[in-house]
This record gives sequence, C-alpha cells and structure tokens, in this order.
Amino acid sequence: MRDGSTFEVNFPERLLKLASKLMRPAKRPEDNIRQDIGRLLDELEIENILTFRTDAGPADIFLPRRRLFIETKTVGLASDPDKPQPRENNETPRQQLERYLHSERELELGMLPLDGDADQRWTGLLTDGVVWHGWHYDPETGDTLNQCLNSFRPASPEELLGKFESLVNRSTIGKPWIPANPVTIFEPFVGRLHEIHESLARAVARRTDTKRQLWLEMLRTSNMEPENEAARQRLFVTHSFLVTLARGVMHSLAHPTTSPDSSALLGDGFVSWIPETMLGRKWAQEMLASIHGYEWRRQRGDVMRPLYEKFVDARDRKDFGEFYTPDWLAELMVREMLDEEWCAESVEAGLAADLDAGRLKGVGVLDPTCGSGTFLFHAAKRILRSKAIADANLTPVKKANVVARLVNGFDVHPVAAEIARSTVLRALPAEPEEGKAAIRVYEGDALLLRAEDETSLFRPTNGELQFQTPKGAPISLPRSFVVHQAFADNLRRLVEAARNDKPIPADILQTVPKDDRNLLKGAHAQLVGVIRKEGNSVWTWYIANTTGPFLLSERKINRIVANPPWVSMAGIQAIGRKRTLESFARKILLWTGGQNAPHFDIAQLFVRHCRDLYLSNPSDPAAWLVKRSALSAGGWEKFRTWQRDDEVLAQSIDLLEVQPFGGGDARRCCVLLEQRASALAGRRSIKDVVATLRNPRCRPHAMDGLDEAEALVAFKRAPKKLPRERSDYRDSRGDAPFRQGASIVPKVLTVVSHSWPGPSAGTMTVETAQSKQKPWSNIPSFEGSVPKRWLRPLLASNDLFPFAVAPQLSMAIIPTDREDRLLERPETVAEFWGHLDEVYQEFRGRGASTPETLREQIDFSRKLSRQLGLTVRARRQVVLYPKFDKDDAAHLMVAAIASKAEDAAAKCVAGSRRGNSQQSTSGRIRTALTEDGLYDRLDEAVAQILPEHVDL
Repeated sequence: MRDGSTFEVNFPERLLKLASKLMRPAKRPEDNIRQDIGRLLDELEIENILTFRTDAGPADIFLPRRRLFIETKTVGLASDPDKPQPRENNETPRQQLERYLHSERELELGMLPLDGDADQRWTGLLTDGVVWHGWHYDPETGDTLNQCLNSFRPASPEELLGKFESLVNRSTIGKPWIPANPVTIFEPFVGRLHEIHESLARAVARRTDTKRQLWLEMLRTSNMEPENEAARQRLFVTHSFLVTLARGVMHSLAHPTTSPDSSALLGDGFVSWIPETMLGRKWAQEMLASIHGYEWRRQRGDVMRPLYEKFVDARDRKDFGEFYTPDWLAELMVREMLDEEWCAESVEAGLAADLDAGRLKGVGVLDPTCGSGTFLFHAAKRILRSKAIADANLTPVKKANVVARLVNGFDVHPVAAEIARSTVLRALPAEPEEGKAAIRVYEGDALLLRAEDETSLFRPTNGELQFQTPKGAPISLPRSFVVHQAFADNLRRLVEAARNDKPIPADILQTVPKDDRNLLKGAHAQLVGVIRKEGNSVWTWYIANTTGPFLLSERKINRIVANPPWVSMAGIQAIGRKRTLESFARKILLWTGGQNAPHFDIAQLFVRHCRDLYLSNPSDPAAWLVKRSALSAGGWEKFRTWQRDDEVLAQSIDLLEVQPFGGGDARRCCVLLEQRASALAGRRSIKDVVATLRNPRCRPHAMDGLDEAEALVAFKRAPKKLPRERSDYRDSRGDAPFRQGASIVPKVLTVVSHSWPGPSAGTMTVETAQSKQKPWSNIPSFEGSVPKRWLRPLLASNDLFPFAVAPQLSMAIIPTDREDRLLERPETVAEFWGHLDEVYQEFRGRGASTPETLREQIDFSRKLSRQLGLTVRARRQVVLYPKFDKDDAAHLMVAAIASKAEDAAAKCVAGSRRGNSQQSTSGRIRTALTEDGLYDRLDEAVAQILPEHVDL
C-alpha cells in the first residue's frame, strides 16, 4: 500500500520512466513540464485538462471532478512560491495558482449542488518538476486549511509517485464531464436512427408526413432545401437526431437527477415521429440515457458545434451559409459590445422584471442568426462574470432568471434554434424558474419578410398573425393574444383544447379584448380542423417559435452580436424567396443589380434591417462578422454608402491573415463594429484595424478561449489605402479601358482537355475537361467535332506565374464565323454544340438572370465579345506601362529585380512543364526568388517608392 510517506516499490516501469523524466534538473520549457505531468496523469487513468480556461485565465492543469489544480513553472522558478514574477505583473506563483482555483471554486458554488462529496477540499499544486508545493483549501470559504507539500524534493521516482498519487487519486464528484468534442460518443446513434426511419411502417410514415413537411418549409424559408429526395430524407433524420440531442442536454441540465422520458421530451415538434414506434422509443431512451450520463454545464465553449459540424454535411453547411464562429472570436466581439456599464444597467432591468416586465423594454442582447448559440453562450457568460451580478449576491436560479431575460436569439433553421437553447442553458448556473420557456431562443425568420407565396408561413398584419399549414389551411391569431405575457402557456392550452375537441378555456378568452375574442375562437376552430387532417404534436412548437422575432421587434433590445448567413443571391434557388429578398433589398436601397446582382450577399439585409427592427435606438452598438468583401466588393457598395452616410460604422477589423474559418476566398472575413469602436489597436479612434499572427505558423483553434487567442493574434492600425485616382486611359464617357476577364464556364462544356484532327478538313475532334464545381462535377467529359477555328487559347489563373505565362495554354470552344463574330446559332454549324447546349439546359440554374443557352453563358454580360472583338464593334487596344523617372534609383531597382525574377520564373515553369521536379511550380518559384533574396530587395525598393502605402 502507498500512503504518500511509505510505499512499496511496485510501480509499473512506464510510470517510473515518466516520473524520472519529470524530475530532470536540466532547464526545460514550462510546456514540456506540463505535458509530462499530463502524460503521468493519463498513465494513472486520471481525467485531466491541460490549459483549462477558468474565468480568471488559463490554468495549466485541472483535474475535473477532483477539485485539484496544478500550476507548472520552468525549472528553477518554483523554488519560492511567494516570490513576485516580473512577467506576471509581480504576482507570485502561489497567487497565480490561487486565482485560478478560487475562480473555479466560486463558479461551482454559483451552480446547482453536485452529486457526491460536497465537502471535499480543493487542492492546489505548484511545481517545476524538481520541487513541489501544495495547499488544501476550504470548499465553502476558500480559506487555506494546511500546506500539504512544502518544498518537497523527491529523491527518487518512487518517492515522487507515492506522494503524487496520494494527492491526485481521490474520489470523484458528480458525473463525468462531456468531452470538448463529443462526436465519438454519439456517432453510433446516428446510423441506427437512419435504419429506424427507413423501416417505418406505411401508417407511421403517413403520420410523419406533416412533421416532415413543416420541417421542410422552414428550410425553404431560408433557402435551405436539400437538392433531392434522398438528401431530404438523410437531412431529416440527421436533424431529428440533433434535436433529440439538444433536448436531452436541456433535460440533463435542468433535472440532473431525474431520468429522461423519451415520450415527454420528443412528443413535440417534427421529432415526434421517433417515439411513435417501439424501435424509436428504445433508441430514444438509450440516446437520452447516454446524454444524461454526462455533466454538460462545466465544459467550456460550445460543445454542440462540433456535433453539428460532424453530422451535417459540409457541403450543405456551405450552401446554407453556415460558418460557425470560433469561440475566441465570439468572445472578443461580445466583450467589445457588452461592457460593464451595459451589464450594470441590464442586470438592474433584469432584476426589476420580477415585479415589472416592462422594465425589460429596450434592454438586452440579440443574435438574430444564432446558429448553435456560440454568441449567446459567451454573452450569457459575460453577464454572469460582470461586477453587477457579483454585487447582487443572487442564488444560482436568480442569476439564471436575470441572464435568460437579457439573452435573445433567432434562427430560421429548425435544428439550430433547438441546439442554441441547450447552449444557452449550458451557460446558466441553473434552470430559470420558468423552465425552458424562459430561454428566449426561437425558430423564425429574423427579417420578418412578408412573401405572397409558399416560402412564407408567417405573415404579421396589423390586427392578427397569420400562419399557413403545409396543406394550405390558414391559422389566424389575434395580435393581443400573441403579445400577452402568458402567451406561451396560453398557446399550449389552446392547442391542447383543440386536440381534445374541447372549448377554449374561459380564462384564456379573458386575456384578449372583446373585439378579438371571436377571432381567437376562430383560431381554435381552425386548429381543430388542422389537427384532424394534418396531425398534432407540432403546432404549439411551430407557432411559439415563429412568433418569437415578432415579439422581440415589439419589445426591442440595445445590443446585437451576430454572424449573419453568408449566402449570395446566386446561391438561392427558391425563386419566391429570391424575389422577396431582391425586392426588399431595393426597398431599403441596398440592391446593386447588374453584374453585381449574383454576388449580392443577403448578410447586408440582416445588418441593416435587424438594426431597424430590434434596436431601441439608432445609436445602439452592434457587431457583425461578415465576408471580407464587405470592405471593398462592388456587391456591397450601397451598403458601405449607407454606413458612411448614416455614420453607422465605427470600426472594421480585417481578419484576412488570421483566417478564423481556414483558407479559401469564401471564408475570408472581417468584423464590423457599429456605433462603438474597440481599443484593440490602442485607441478607439482608429477606424481600420487589421489582425495579424504573432507567429505565422500558429493560429488560434476554433475552441480556444480569447486569452489563448490574444497570445497568438495582434491587432494594429491598418496601413493607409492606396490613393484612388482617375485612370489616364478612361475614355470620354468615363468607361474603364478593360474589364474582368471572360468566364468560360462550365468547363465540362467549353474547355478542351485533348484534341486531334476531325473527320473532315477544317474540323477538330475534342474531348472536354472535367469540372470541379456543382452540379457540373458529376458530369463526364464529352467528345465531338467542331470547326478548327472555334478552338481558341484560354489564359486561366493556373497558367499565370510570377512574371511569366505557361508556354502551352488550354483551348476553349468559342463558336465564331469566318469574320470572327460569335455565331447566333452555333448548333446549325456543329451538331456537337447542340448536344453540349442540351446538357447545359438540363443542369443550369433557374434564376431570372441565368443565361438560357450555352452561347449566352460564355458571353454573359458581353464580357467575351467586348474584350476579344468578336463582334462588328471596333476593337479597342489598351497599352499598360509603368511610368517612372529614369534617374529614380528605386524604380530602376524594381525593374532590374523584376527582370531577374522573370528569368527565374521562366526556368521554373519550363522545368515544371518537363515534369522533372516533385515540387510544385509555384513552390519552385518561391524557392528561387527567396534564395536570391529578391523578395526582400523588392520590398525595400517598393518601400522607397510608396513608403506609407505598401507593406509587402
């Protein structure tokens, strides 16, 4: 037996090696010591978290469920625990350790009691691997009880292990914590649910149809309809799984000691098909029991996000504009919006709402496109950590009441809202007194647009709110009924009465004015008919959710923090929805039209319209995470004009270098801070800020905390923009001398991969290239004959190199006549073109601006005929040349370096074409230019020319 003072030498060899490595006196980085202790704990099978994010900062090691922290130091810096550390603001190592420990202890005290030994003391250990210190603390008061290790220097690995294990191998408290990424736990349940859905009996499948149709209509409202029936079936089951997960988490958080009931939890909404069969009920009970076996509140960050990202196909999430915000970035934006002054005023209003709900009018924070609830989670945590909450001395339930009243979220996605509710509840120390109804997260369209077609199920009018079921039945509710403070409970009872074919309870009728009572009776009658024909179990859920945005637009809030959907107009295939959005964009003067129309991003509508709908005052701040194109692209031009003219934008933060969502143009983003600038770059007066990496090889992880990210990311004033002047080459009308290059797409119909002599003179037989973009990526290449003159060299981006062009270009099929003009009907000359056009007709998009023929597609907006002179219009020649003084040494240096770089590039290109190198062409060029120091010299030369404008 080992008691820490005497022990038998019977430790496994693996443990002894780890302990021996830890005890090395040689100076080693602190992180190596932390990792060594982590491996030692893993070998002892003791759950541990390295770099655990407390509210007081990142602790080195935390043992969840054991109330034990370990702070590590570089060898030699732990000898004196009370010696101030200059790099830590003169805080001593012991004070640093106790800061983390007491923060977590106070957080635990502010939550519901844990199962297990509530009297177990807290312990803090401080070590550099050579010397150890340790203290025990009272769990209630935080006072030091005794010092358990006093400059302990083990003489052998056995002595270290004996003492260490006696301290860390203690009894556990509460349930196991859910892992930060719990995908592997729940992955088996997804496959089983798909099998159950496929085996549904016909009668059950018919009853499921209404639920499935409502789910599908909600997807269509935000252009989220899957492209085919198989995809719809797959996504319906996946969403059912995710909703089950979210509701199971909410139950476990609210009732940690009560086993979940599948029929009660899943009897409402589109997931109610699951408990209608024996196999479904069995699956649900096992799934819910697995969820209930974990502690979900204590784990940091949005643990629901990795589950959603795993089980919903990445292509679907991209099509839906779903880019879920990293924790650190959400925390940063929340911090900049929810300052202590706002927290104090909001908490006061939240407390006063116990007696007067009207005190909440115009107060709160909203994410109108909340997704899985990342912003809401960090907003709730920010309020809970505020001085106002600490000073109020509230119970866990009272804290939850206040925060739940202040945090609001919407999402049109039928799953995102459910997940976000569980995410908000995870952030709270307990369930609010009103239960899950207190969580102000709703499924609904934040834009509240009124469409006159099937894409809009919710149409608010002056006196009533109108709904339409999937089978076309209307439901009209009096506005007075919806805005009543007891709406949620009254709606549930109204639907229940309709389901049982009973009259409306008299007290519900009394909640509306006399003039509205007949309308409410009519709604009851409508519900009776709907339930008979279309089934029950969805209407309370559906109506309550879709009215959420309307109710908040009546009450208002004073902060918005959001990541609106990144969806361009070209990506919206529901014609009715597209026309509604386009019409609305025109109405609020944001529509750019013309060539920018397909690239118009609907995030602009959310930014402007949500300000108008929900903020109580035009001067209220908001923070938006949007595409970086918002800073300069033509599709955002009128948006920028609005922000400038109305003095809305206070600061932009360019995140290009940090790449929070990874690489790719579509994922480049920036933050727009409205009415309130940050001091990230030193002063709040700095309007344009850029985020840079302190080390180009180290980027923040999506689940990192803000403190971890700020150690990797720096913020500075953006360099001055290059001056914009009128080009000398513009003509008298002001037109530019050149335009964007012609887009020869789709490649599988227009670009040639191979060619050889055709069956007759003057013709060539060609094989088209493969495409990578949907829907063309699944189409095979085609083979056919065209006139030889139709084949034209195509200069594409992959043919361009630094100061060089590939010696052999691809060929494109361009149907021209002998006078070099585009043919109006190419199919009359080459039958193969007619075949290609038929394929284009089958797979082209259905938007109003989409070209109807392949010929129109390659000459869309006349980009091809205007530039290449393939019409009778006179060809306009353009000459570009660098203008500089011959005596200017800096310019001469640039020219000389460019010349040498061109030679290096040409050699690399030639080598790549011969296939004599495993390294990519661009990699070879970079290597050659770097070895010759050309990049550095070019940077110096350009800096002399434009020292204030260019930073290469």
